Amino acid sequence: MQVPGTARRLRDVGEFGLISAIRNITESSRVRSSGVVLGVGDDAALWRPRPGRIVAITTDTLIDKRHFRTDWSDAKQIGHRALAVNLSDLAAMGARPRTVVVSLGLKGTETDRWVYDLYRGMLALADRSHARIVGGDIVHSPGALTISITAHGEVHPDRVLRRDQAQTGDIIAVTGPLGLAAGGVRLLTEKRTTVEGSPSMLAAHRTPQPRILQGILLGRAGVRCAMDLSDGLLGDLPKILAASNVSAEVVQAQLPIPHVLTWNFGEDALELASRGGEDFELLFTASPETFERVQAVFRRFRLRQPTAIGSITKIRGYDGPAISMRLIDRRRETVQPGAFDHFQR
Repeated sequence: MQVPGTARRLRDVGEFGLISAIRNITESSRVRSSGVVLGVGDDAALWRPRPGRIVAITTDTLIDKRHFRTDWSDAKQIGHRALAVNLSDLAAMGARPRTVVVSLGLKGTETDRWVYDLYRGMLALADRSHARIVGGDIVHSPGALTISITAHGEVHPDRVLRRDQAQTGDIIAVTGPLGLAAGGVRLLTEKRTTVEGSPSMLAAHRTPQPRILQGILLGRAGVRCAMDLSDGLLGDLPKILAASNVSAEVVQAQLPIPHVLTWNFGEDALELASRGGEDFELLFTASPETFERVQAVFRRFRLRQPTAIGSITKIRGYDGPAISMRLIDRRRETVQPGAFDHFQR
């Protein structure tokens, strides 16, 4: 069945016609080395991980007007972003993505063209990430449009990245800038999408790039503690601290806050960078020796150098995942953990 050239209502296409067209899209994948034995079309897909690897599994559900907005992003961008959320979780484990299962809850008011573009957005990112979309489900969801994705990856058992492996004396680092996605949401909320630097902020929100290669290389370099920054630095770092039973000091002046945030939001730039969320950069800790190896391997692959933002400490009498942040004037201020919520401001 050919994908129609003009948009039609889903009730005119029918469930089986929609599924048939989606299958045509997913089978156009260029990925042929993912270990998939049987893909779309049967009751379940079959996938064979490589020998000596363990499987990483992650799942996320995105709801319209809560996790994305159809008036802010087109269907391809929404599809890209929905898959990127899952692939970023795999990257945070040091895993290589392999298979993806997509389930949609559709209101019925969408057009077939919108659904096909949604899958094209997912497929483009899946191809670049060497993953295959191998199945899923479609149901009627009269309440809200929902996108649920489960992704599988594989990782060598000795290179798994976890949250509970931070050690006293470790350097705390991030793989990229903080706050761009939150800045993009602020611009969309305030309808200021043409200001200087807006393309980088809008792209960070609409089409975030999961740091898959960086996660794999962190594991190879000897890093054992990492997670992705989906809930903001002050929302996610406390999760590492609690899991590892340690504390931390973060140097405010070392946070990689892009200039476009400062230019456009002034004093709010720090709030966006530290609590904004959805950066999908990797937050990791490493001994000084391991951090040097990370820098060397990132240079070898011509990747942006990670930024050291603080250190792991063990404070006597410390109780709970509060963070001691060193301010520019050298005062220390204990800050409360927590993330900036884009849609419940």
